[in-house]
Amino acid sequence: MTSTLRQNLLFRNALSIALWAGCMLSAKAQVVVQVNDARSGAPVAYAHLAYQPLAGGPGKTLVTGANGRLELPLSTSDVQNGVLLRISFLGFKPVFDTLRTMEPRTYALHPTAVDLPELVVTGQYAPAEADRAVHKVRVLDAALFQRMAANNLAEALRNELNIRLQQDNILGSSMSMQGMGGENVKILIDGIPVVGRQDGNIDLMQLDLTGIERAEIIEGPLSVSYGTNALAGTINLITRKGSGLPYTVKAVTYAEHIGRLNTTLSATHTKGRSATSINAGRNFFGGWDPSHSGMPSLSPSLADSSRFQQWKPREQYFGRLNYRWHGDRWTYGYKGEGLHDRIINRGRPRAPYFETAFDEQYLTLRLDNAVFAEGRLGNGRRINALVAHNRYARYRNTWFRDLTTLGEELADIEGMQDTARFTLTNVRATFSNAADSAKVRYELGTDSNVETGAGERIGSVGQRISDVAVFASMEVALSQRVTLRPGVRYAYNTRYDAPVIPSLNMRWALGKGFTLRSSYARGFRAPSLKELYLFFVDVNHDIVGNPDLNAERSHNLSTGLAYAHGKDKGMYRSEINLFYNAIEELITLAQVSGTRFTYINVGEFRTAGGTVGASWDNGHWMLSGGGGLTARYDAMASANGEPWIMSPEVRASVTRNWMKQGWTASLFWKYQGELANYVYISDIEVVRSFIAPFHMADVTVGRRVLGDRLLVSAGCKDLFNVQNVQASVAGGIHSNGGTSVPMTTGRTYFLRLELDLKKKP
Repeated sequence: MTSTLRQNLLFRNALSIALWAGCMLSAKAQVVVQVNDARSGAPVAYAHLAYQPLAGGPGKTLVTGANGRLELPLSTSDVQNGVLLRISFLGFKPVFDTLRTMEPRTYALHPTAVDLPELVVTGQYAPAEADRAVHKVRVLDAALFQRMAANNLAEALRNELNIRLQQDNILGSSMSMQGMGGENVKILIDGIPVVGRQDGNIDLMQLDLTGIERAEIIEGPLSVSYGTNALAGTINLITRKGSGLPYTVKAVTYAEHIGRLNTTLSATHTKGRSATSINAGRNFFGGWDPSHSGMPSLSPSLADSSRFQQWKPREQYFGRLNYRWHGDRWTYGYKGEGLHDRIINRGRPRAPYFETAFDEQYLTLRLDNAVFAEGRLGNGRRINALVAHNRYARYRNTWFRDLTTLGEELADIEGMQDTARFTLTNVRATFSNAADSAKVRYELGTDSNVETGAGERIGSVGQRISDVAVFASMEVALSQRVTLRPGVRYAYNTRYDAPVIPSLNMRWALGKGFTLRSSYARGFRAPSLKELYLFFVDVNHDIVGNPDLNAERSHNLSTGLAYAHGKDKGMYRSEINLFYNAIEELITLAQVSGTRFTYINVGEFRTAGGTVGASWDNGHWMLSGGGGLTARYDAMASANGEPWIMSPEVRASVTRNWMKQGWTASLFWKYQGELANYVYISDIEVVRSFIAPFHMADVTVGRRVLGDRLLVSAGCKDLFNVQNVQASVAGGIHSNGGTSVPMTTGRTYFLRLELDLKKKP
């Protein structure tokens, strides 16, 4: 072989190797892209990125990882000629760009101005859009809590239809839904029942909203999924699990001019697969009385009649820890919560010398623990399990106080000291097969509850009630538009005969934005330990429990038509809903002999009604309004030949956002019509009373400063200065009598500061 030929061959081989190496290097070249939320700086997980080389060749669509990051497999020549990008994700405005360098790029997605689909979990097989859920789910999110300056669940619910709040200055705030009392409303935190009902109700003021991401409300029975108490409806508070950012810290201070000061601190930390969230705070209220004027004094006062306050001093300390570890298929978590709540009731100085008084303290302690596990097995199959143990204790102590020396001693009088302790252990597990494209989706589950109660008024020894339940439901897509969901629950209970609970839900997408939902469901409420075993006998009371009580059972029918129409500039929604409830074996307190009272099962109690509403949201304006009517028919109406008793309500809200300037202003208004109630005239006579109608309105104005790090809000709650609402007694010789019931502390002015610090990735 000649030297010239050899040189040509070596040159061609070298050129081939160089071209091959260049092609390999070009093929392996990658452009790193990071996608973040423009407002929070958090990564946007699973965002869609579509690219197309301008010089030709195939395009492709990729998805970012959980950290909002991906690597584009582009060659240098492709990038030099230009590559068109489109980045999009649900709820954000799409971003377009053209790549011409290999440098890493970061893109910030801005939330869209229109209403976004809400993902809900209550009663669902897997997180799903609220609009596509078979049940009608109402969502109150953290943004709404912020606009309302709501500190606890009671304040968050005050503008909602079909929900009415009641106030007791010792027992706290309670609620009714669809005309039924709070004992028929199931309240959950992350799917775990809240324990500790006083007089059948959970004190909503003990449920602070710090660290709560949203509240999901489903009206009507969810007894198939959640068992007892879920008869009128279910409220599930969803806690914040993490932010997706390395670190966040949020500090909030809220103050009212009547002597309320709340301070809370929240922090999140995300590293790798772990996410931790911590919330803690103190809520302080110095007490208030309508006879007081001006700014309250927080210093000790002299012993006079002003020591008595209608609205009692209250102090709360609370904390919550959330931890989650996210794997490829499994997620594990722990949640712990604690509450220390103290109410002081200072009595009036006692005649004749006004030198002594009886003072009471009501101390509530809550301690809740839960572990979670969630498995994603592929093809829509999912396992969810939790084990929770909740403890609740309420102590009532009464002191005999010497107002001249300020000395005190426990009052040695029967009925003046009381302790009630309850525990609830809940073990729940579900398996669901809910692939998006499947025509048949189903869920199987088991739910076990062990509740204990102890105290001076619950017999001489502690009591226990347990149940083990299995439940199942199935969603069948009869067509692309119609879905049926039958369900059933069976429970074995150690104290009563639990009925088999069926339900049937239907969702029909009528087209052009209309959706029809209808349901039939059975509900039940097990007697509480107090109703079964209460023993409260002193000089003023003679009430004993009834261990032979049956569970309350109900039939519920509901239907609703919803309409949603989205445009580029906003989202319009409207709906109309109707409901009917018939309760059998209603549990009530009744006289059995002389002065003795006990709990018994009585005849039917029925409620019926409906609501209408509409809303418009374009990001700059959020307008909503609606009205409702609730009718009740009880045993007293049946005995006296009375008609159904009607209670109307109307609500509206307006929010205006000036996004560029950082200002926002909100107005919330609700009219609550006359409400029928009961009053004990004597030990042998119970008559009907009517709570007068009233208007309630709140206004909030806020502005973000310091680069959105600080939100300053101020406003007025209870613009119409509603304090005590007149309650008139009807019937017999008492028809002209009347009294009043507390509703709010009247018109108050507040200032709220929220400092939000984030470390971006």
